[in-house]
Amino acid sequence: MSDFEEVRQKILNSLDATELDLIDNELTSLPADIGQLSCLTELYLDFNKLTTLPTEIGQLHCLTELGLEENQLRSLPAEIGQLHSLKELYLTDNQLTSLPAEIGQLSSLTELYLHFNKLTSLPTEIGQLHCLTELGLEENQLRSLPAEIGQLHSLKELYLNCNQLRSLPAEIGQLHSLTLLNLRGNQLTSLPGEIVQLHSLKELYLDGNQLTSLPGEIVQLHSLTILDLSWNKLTTLPEEIGQLNSLTDLYLMQNQLTSLPAEIVQLHSLTSLNLNGNPIQDLSALANHPNQKLWVYCFEIALPARYWTHLSQWKAEWLLTEDNAEVRRVLIQHFGYDRIMQELGASAIDDYREYTLLKIDADIDIEPIHLLKMTCPSTAHIHVLRVPPTLTSARDAIGWVNWDIDPEAFAVET
Repeated sequence: MSDFEEVRQKILNSLDATELDLIDNELTSLPADIGQLSCLTELYLDFNKLTTLPTEIGQLHCLTELGLEENQLRSLPAEIGQLHSLKELYLTDNQLTSLPAEIGQLSSLTELYLHFNKLTSLPTEIGQLHCLTELGLEENQLRSLPAEIGQLHSLKELYLNCNQLRSLPAEIGQLHSLTLLNLRGNQLTSLPGEIVQLHSLKELYLDGNQLTSLPGEIVQLHSLTILDLSWNKLTTLPEEIGQLNSLTDLYLMQNQLTSLPAEIVQLHSLTSLNLNGNPIQDLSALANHPNQKLWVYCFEIALPARYWTHLSQWKAEWLLTEDNAEVRRVLIQHFGYDRIMQELGASAIDDYREYTLLKIDADIDIEPIHLLKMTCPSTAHIHVLRVPPTLTSARDAIGWVNWDIDPEAFAVET
């Protein structure tokens, strides 16, 4: 008996069933007999090889959940609109290029997932899904959205990341129930002013677009807790950003920011600020931030509050008291080895392979300062570690750093 006949027999033996699991059965088509399962409320057809659905699918009037993820569907039959009891429809990872207008007839639908398809547009009838709370359209080829999307007044989560959107319709501001909007990885150069009408919005992901500025009106998003603006072309932030009183996480990686507005200190709820990948020169706006638990990520590390100043105020002597090796690396990259040698009055005592033992003659500490400098052969990064002043040879200093193991006993590889 073929797989198709086995499935057909299973269907005919399940006429009174409320749930049918046909996941991962190598199905390339679905028997028309599926329409006879009048009691069915849950149907799972995920992980098959279906390219089409029989029109009889529309006869499943009690169906509330339909799983069709990871098939090869290129289209949906118009009859799918007859599933008036359907609440959850999973179509992730298929080959859909369009949706039938009848999709708008799914009046009970609350969750619709269409991630990883090939949709280039949405039918205007999408706006008729008034019960919809989650709409997933990640990884498609959408170039625009219909104005009717603003009619989805129950929508709470909208995933539009990784499409080809260049703009958003003004009607998006009518989604007053929206709490999450993901627009990551599109081609947006600006935002419609109406976006500030999303007063329930808590999470806004705009990373990976082409934004050059942020409208000051964004401060009207009083419920916003997460704002991701990474991988854009921002050179400044609006002063009004300090009015986002609920903001806890602000991501600004890989922009062109050199400083922060003074008003950022007003973000009392802020717990995480990521500035990695920016040409930051001035962090003094954070110096008096009231949240002692604020994490600031800059220069690819968690930067301690001591360094929240203008970078011109950083001092080479901080190298001597900084315990964190990653922070020392940042200081070395900032100052450069020659400047450190000059400012600290360091002179070389001894060399061993890629290591140099240094002595600082300046009156900085109560005892002489000896430093072991190592140049990483693979990255050319310079690492510096303080060692006891009693050590006068680079080889002995290496042994001290490595728990008294003689450097000849192991091969130094980085």
